[in-house]
Amino acid sequence: MIRGSFWERLVRGTGWTWLDERHRDALPADLPETVMTLESRDRFHAKQGRSTARVVFHSASGPLPVYLKRHYRLPWRSRLAALVDRGDGRHTPAAAEWAHLERARALGIAVPEVVAVGERIGPWGALQSFLMVTELTGCLPLHEALPALAGTLDRPAFAALKRALIAEMASITATLHGHCLFHKDLYLCHFYLDVETPSPDARRLSLIDLHRLAEHRRWPDRWRWKDLGQLWFSTHGVAGVEPRDAPRFWKHYRKRLGLRRHRWHLRMIGLKAARYLAHNQ
Repeated sequence: MIRGSFWERLVRGTGWTWLDERHRDALPADLPETVMTLESRDRFHAKQGRSTARVVFHSASGPLPVYLKRHYRLPWRSRLAALVDRGDGRHTPAAAEWAHLERARALGIAVPEVVAVGERIGPWGALQSFLMVTELTGCLPLHEALPALAGTLDRPAFAALKRALIAEMASITATLHGHCLFHKDLYLCHFYLDVETPSPDARRLSLIDLHRLAEHRRWPDRWRWKDLGQLWFSTHGVAGVEPRDAPRFWKHYRKRLGLRRHRWHLRMIGLKAARYLAHNQ
C-alpha cells in the first residue's frame, strides 16, 4: 500500500490497489487505471457521487461475477484527512468497508469476499475509491427469499426453516452487538440466504453492506435500538413473516447476550420501528 509523500499526493496524486491473488487471472491487468471508468449497466445504480454495478469478468477458470462500488466525490473532510495522513488512514468508504468486512469475517460472520479494493488520493485534494466483492451466487435477500419459500415449501418445512433462520439472524446480530459493533443498515434485505442448496439444514445466511459498520462502546443501547428497530420495521408487509417471529428473534438475541432490562429495550426498539414505519408511510 503506497501512499507517497504529502507533496506527491498533493501535486501528482498517488494510489494503491489490493487484489485477491485467487482472482488475479480473471481481472484486467490495467484494473487500477481503468476501474473508475469501467462501464456496466447491469444492476447499475448511481447517486450523490457514488455508484454500484454488477460486472462479470471472464477467464480460463470461468466467469467471475462481482459487485463494484465506486466513490467519485467525497467530502472535503475526508479529502483533507487523506491528503495529510502519513499512515494507513483509510479515509474512503471502500477502504473502510474492506476493513469492516474482514472484521466481521474474523467474528465468524459470513460476508462477501473482497476481490479488489483501492484508493486514488490527489492531485489537488481529489479522492476516489472502489471496492469489488464477489456476487453471492445462488442467494436471495430475505425479503425476497421468504415469500418465495413460503409459496414452494409445505407449512411444516417452511416453519422449521424459518425457525432456523431466525436463530441464525439473532446469532449474527448478537455477535456484532456483543463486540459493540453496529451495522446501522440492518434491514431484512441485507441478509442473503442460499436458496440453491438442496438441504434446508445446510442453507446459510450472509450479511452484506457493512459500509456503515461502527464500534460504539459509549451508550451502545442507542445503536442497538436503531439496528433492531430497522430490522423489525423491514419485516413489515413481507409475505411469510408472522407476528410470532419477532418475539422468537428477541428471545434468541437477548439470551445470547444475557441482556438485562429486556422489556425496556424491547419497548425502545418498538418505538424505533414505529418511527421508521411512520416515516416510510
